[in-house]
Amino acid sequence: MNYLPVNGLRIFVVEGSTLFASFLLLWLAMRFFPTSTKSSMWLSWLLASDSRGVILVVAAALLARGLLLPFVGIPEPRINDEYSYLLMADTFAHHRLTNPTPAAWQHFETFHVNMQPTYHSKYPVAQGLVLAAGRMMFHQPWVGVYLSTALLCGAICWTLQAFVTPGWALIGGLMAVVRIALFSFWTNSYFGVSVAALGGALALGTVVRLFHPDISRRSRVFLACGFSAGLMILATSRPYEGLAFSIPLFAYFIYHLIKQRKQIQFVRDSLVPVFLIGTMGVVAMGYYNHATTGDTLLQPYPLNYRLYWPLPLFLGQKDNRQIAPADPAFAKYFETIKNEYEFEKTKTLPGVLSLESRRFWEDWFFYVGPALTLPLLVGILSCAIQPRLRIVVLAATSTAIALALYIYSMTHYAAVATIAVFVFTVEGLRYLWDQQQRGERAVVIAVLITVLLASVTKQTGITNMNTAFHFQNQRRLIAEQLQGKPGQHLVLVSYDFDHHYPGNELIHNGADFRSEKILWARSKGRENDLDLCRAYPDRSFWSVTTDDIHFSLNAIDLCR
Repeated sequence: MNYLPVNGLRIFVVEGSTLFASFLLLWLAMRFFPTSTKSSMWLSWLLASDSRGVILVVAAALLARGLLLPFVGIPEPRINDEYSYLLMADTFAHHRLTNPTPAAWQHFETFHVNMQPTYHSKYPVAQGLVLAAGRMMFHQPWVGVYLSTALLCGAICWTLQAFVTPGWALIGGLMAVVRIALFSFWTNSYFGVSVAALGGALALGTVVRLFHPDISRRSRVFLACGFSAGLMILATSRPYEGLAFSIPLFAYFIYHLIKQRKQIQFVRDSLVPVFLIGTMGVVAMGYYNHATTGDTLLQPYPLNYRLYWPLPLFLGQKDNRQIAPADPAFAKYFETIKNEYEFEKTKTLPGVLSLESRRFWEDWFFYVGPALTLPLLVGILSCAIQPRLRIVVLAATSTAIALALYIYSMTHYAAVATIAVFVFTVEGLRYLWDQQQRGERAVVIAVLITVLLASVTKQTGITNMNTAFHFQNQRRLIAEQLQGKPGQHLVLVSYDFDHHYPGNELIHNGADFRSEKILWARSKGRENDLDLCRAYPDRSFWSVTTDDIHFSLNAIDLCR
């Protein structure tokens, strides 16, 4: 899946033209038709309470995406990662942390899933819990995505309120709604990006409020709990990037504790909740690790890397040469990644510079885009010279450094720092507006108009739904043919590897093999496939051969 627009130059021209035309018309309108800056009563009422703005943003996100359901619908999983997260959700929905290794498990090996010592997703648990909550409470895992994205928009508004006035925070929250909650792949997939971004917003918004001199003791305790919860969400969604984002925040926390060390009650109210919740979180993570990997200190992700990944993850890291992919599908998958990211070139300085340049432009186009570039740059400079905003610059810089060490990365890896993008952008818009000049104010309104138009037309970056896949959903087509047939089925999949793209994988299964209507397995040749007859004698067997464009489904009498 490509996270960038198909025609970046065309989109750049369209968005730039929209911005310029909007600015010109607004500038002329302001010159000849001066407008009043007096606010209405309802707006004054709305901005009089921080909670009202947050509630409005959350409600807007829920209502706007809800109204799109008849036209956009609930997304179907298409990417290997999504199926892994859904496996975790299915596991939790069955009221267990992991699953026993299925019989003949070699046939069911797939990407981002561990089969030994137990059968489980390799990913951290936060998104799995969100999807499981959606499934258990609403019988639809995507509802967890829907709700967590709305909460993210509200959290962005709430965090912005700690840095800018309520009006600008509300604008930032509503901008998050149109950029994230409507057509973004964060909303229209099962990746869990909103959860990681929510953790970043919660951690930043709580820690900067925690040491305000005017808050009550009760509020301080609640904020300390929120700070620890934000850190735990980061640790259980995107641990590596979350750690990088958290380091400046935790340093800020410790620094202010030391400054207030003589106020014992103050220190106790701030430190004890963070310590207790953090300790419980670490213990829970260790328990989950032990259940899945058999080792309290070994997480599923590094176990998956040890078992399956022959390629390095970070610059300067050596190849995992002891790994030899046992199946051609895995071999082609890693060969494709190696070629797309030009791993060999990253061993030279020009290659590293090329990688970093590519990553920078991808992230810029995704998170910022042409319309927000000027306000973002102005906002970064404004934040850098203001002590109360400098923490945002430090958190964003720490995250950027961590991301720069990756070889293989995708745009959503930076999701933990999404709140920093909104703080920079809104601060930049505020700064331009406060110049009280006709040109600057025309720029601000033109930017907001362009962002709205680009978002609702799904033009760029974070607002792109990414539903245009190169291949049809063959899993769904095959499942539709088998759903009406009696009994349970097992589909043996073979690929035409000259044409097969490894991202278009068919072999994904749920948590409970006994209750699954259809099991998907790799064909490893007739002699090896006979193991499936002994393991699953009550199922009907089918063979599928595909080149990603065409497929043939045939009933087979494998066990004769």
